[in-house]
Amino acid sequence: MRPKGQGRRLRRLTALGAAAGAVWLTIHPGAVAEMGTALVQMFRSSDLLSQAVSAELGTESGEDTPLEQAVLEALPQTAQEEEAAETSFPAFEEEQQETLPEAEEAGPEEKPETEEEALPVSGLLEAPLEEATEDTTEGGSETSTPPAAALLELTNRTDGIEAELADYLERELTLTVSREGPQILIMHTHATEAYTVADGDEYVASDTARTTDENYNMIRVGEEMKAVFEEMGLSVIHDTTLYDYPSYTGSYARSLEGIKGYLEEYPTISVVLDVHRDALIADDGTVYKVTDTVDGETVAQVMLVVGTDDGGLTHPDWAENLTLATHIQARLLGIDAGFPRPINLRSQRFNQHMTVGSLLVEVGTSGNTLQEALAGARLFARAAGEVYLECMENS
Repeated sequence: MRPKGQGRRLRRLTALGAAAGAVWLTIHPGAVAEMGTALVQMFRSSDLLSQAVSAELGTESGEDTPLEQAVLEALPQTAQEEEAAETSFPAFEEEQQETLPEAEEAGPEEKPETEEEALPVSGLLEAPLEEATEDTTEGGSETSTPPAAALLELTNRTDGIEAELADYLERELTLTVSREGPQILIMHTHATEAYTVADGDEYVASDTARTTDENYNMIRVGEEMKAVFEEMGLSVIHDTTLYDYPSYTGSYARSLEGIKGYLEEYPTISVVLDVHRDALIADDGTVYKVTDTVDGETVAQVMLVVGTDDGGLTHPDWAENLTLATHIQARLLGIDAGFPRPINLRSQRFNQHMTVGSLLVEVGTSGNTLQEALAGARLFARAAGEVYLECMENS
């Protein structure tokens, strides 16, 4: 039998050795992407490492330990982040194949996860916005459309998850919206994202297609949603913090702390909407906008992004987030078949593990105008608000 002291020393040495590896990864992130991923997988597959690290760090087995978080955070500019930056044109990919043979996807644009800070997509942020090209889907209230279930589309960017949206549409929502107190938190991990400058909506740019001016960035879009929700009788908190300024890196880590603070202060909040805009830019610098025509008005299309645990981070309720997104998507399709882009299912978590009512909402792209985005935001809020009210009625 091994003396207790030796067992304790072995666990400590194991934990310290793993920690030293994490520190080395932090210093040499660019050359060790695969090693970092393997180290995290080793933590989770090895009982010895798991028990040793948990014992030394005071965490429960099976949770994301601070060491695992450290390793994941030590992988900027690695394969994990390249996956986060991979892109596609889910709404009109086939239509544009001939004209954009080498177009890169930018949506969700540079979406870093708390422990997976993504790199900017090379060359995309420097594209000239004045070259914005419209991808328009004609529609409107007079268009006859098939049932929503037949129109549901999913862009699945995960590696190991299969999902059929029709199945999720049949699921009952587990979201419960309180009748008292604030119910919805609107926030923006990338608040400075902005749109193509148009007459009457000029702004001072802090970066390409970004501004700190709250009248023209995502905060303005969030205010539009807030107004609609409140007209419907819902109570909203709008977090206007610029989590992506002055530093873009670490935006999701900072916004996560913000979300935690609001949920602690207002425990009645069950819906968290992280509102962004996308970017669709080809290699030649052409900036694309996504629009639909609803009741004669040009509106920016909306895309719901749902995170999962496919990237290795704890997120046991991602399927509930996807169920909510599917029910909202059905309402958006009821407005017009061309209004919502396909739901985007991702390996990253995007802080959506905080509530079953958490979603990332992309309102248009950098090629859209602010007015198109505001019109799309109003339609989204109206449709989503109907779902939230139903969840309140069932509570």
